[in-house]
Amino acid sequence: MPRTLLLLYCITIVMLPAFAQDAHYWSNNYGPGVLLTPGSVIASNRDSGVLFYNPALLSLSNKNRIAISTISANIYQLDATKIKNGAGTGRDLHNNSVRIVPQMLSGSISLGKKAPVVIAYALINSPGFRFQASQRRDDKINVLNDAYSPGDEYFVGDYVLENRVSETSALLSTGFRLTPRLSAGISAEAQLRQQHYNVISNTRALANADIDSLPLPLPLVSTSAYYLANYIHAGLRFKAGLAYDAGRHHLGWTVSSPLLHVWGTGTIVTDYTINNMYEDALKDFYSLLANSRQESLKTTFKMPLSTALGYAYDFRRGQLYVTAEYFCRVKEYNVITPRSDAFIRPDTGSNSSLTREFVRLHDARKAILNVAVGVSYNIRPSVTGYCSVRTDMSYADKDQFKDQTGYEPYTAYWNLVHWALGANFKQKKFNFRTGFLCSYGVTHHFPQDVNFDHPNENNVLQGDPTDVKARRFSVGFMLAYIHNL
Repeated sequence: MPRTLLLLYCITIVMLPAFAQDAHYWSNNYGPGVLLTPGSVIASNRDSGVLFYNPALLSLSNKNRIAISTISANIYQLDATKIKNGAGTGRDLHNNSVRIVPQMLSGSISLGKKAPVVIAYALINSPGFRFQASQRRDDKINVLNDAYSPGDEYFVGDYVLENRVSETSALLSTGFRLTPRLSAGISAEAQLRQQHYNVISNTRALANADIDSLPLPLPLVSTSAYYLANYIHAGLRFKAGLAYDAGRHHLGWTVSSPLLHVWGTGTIVTDYTINNMYEDALKDFYSLLANSRQESLKTTFKMPLSTALGYAYDFRRGQLYVTAEYFCRVKEYNVITPRSDAFIRPDTGSNSSLTREFVRLHDARKAILNVAVGVSYNIRPSVTGYCSVRTDMSYADKDQFKDQTGYEPYTAYWNLVHWALGANFKQKKFNFRTGFLCSYGVTHHFPQDVNFDHPNENNVLQGDPTDVKARRFSVGFMLAYIHNL
């Protein structure tokens, strides 16, 4: 029994939950708080945007005739993420990237004159999340038990984290009038999501003692941890909306369903080893091997029920806009569920029951509320300026999990604030919209995965992880072209 408990303890230490994708709902620039993006509003839209976050607004934007519009938008973006002391004091985790993100390709058609019905379609690519960082400590410090290795040992620790998330959605929406002031709309969104997550940790210490005086030759004490998770998931989500137009006052409301699972598959590769580790309680040395590769695994990704409310007020040369969206809590579930195959070796049969808990990729989210404020101003008849700011609260919260086994699919424990500033240039047959986007987030409670400050045999050479400061900064330039046929 002591040996079994020891193995469980070691697995728990070596497989400390790591981090992956950003944990936000409003990071996409097509959302209810981004006036700069055409159609990204809930209550009112005064330009010729062709796709709407609230599908009810589609019927209010047409000109009572058959019309076809197309839109394309790209974002040129710089992202910078810094996790201060991410792997120990002075060992920051940095990631910088520059990329071009095709944001949107969409169109709409308005059918009918007396009671027009507008149908819109779109292909939207979210900016996603990319993070790749590494750290290392190569030093001579006291790591091993002085009972058999007195003094400082040569220690080398390596840590690598890579995470890539991409998400593409296809939307189909329609809007229609219920009364001269009230409109309704519905939309369906097909979502395809992919994630690649890889974490590697290697620690080694060279013992000092004369190996002839030991019961076993133990010149090298080491631990290694390798975890790779890949998955692809397809889901379907529906949205219903209402829009009320009362002169200068405009109201909008939407409710979005949870994401319905359509199809998903994932692969997990794991390898964990402990060599020649001394356990003071047992007064003995031990080693451990755990290895597994599983493919074609059941994969599920969830989005919660959400509801949004917006209000817009028209003043003489512009419009003031306020909106908020509430996202419900998501209870703990497995994104990738491993099979209970052989994992800890030797496989005694009972060890297979531990595979699912320790190798799974699981998720749980707290409920959050995001708010946004924006203003548009008619600089001249053909030029409208836009400015908006919105919160983007993180739903990542370790208290939502029943235990700490397994891995969580997010990185961003920080709350973000997004700013957008730009203008729309209107011509007879087209609109050209351009502007700057800026995002910033910071937290002092980012959980480390490893800490190379004080590695020892009690923490299996992984150190004692703690909470550290992390920040993310992003700046982008958006170009959108809307053509009215």
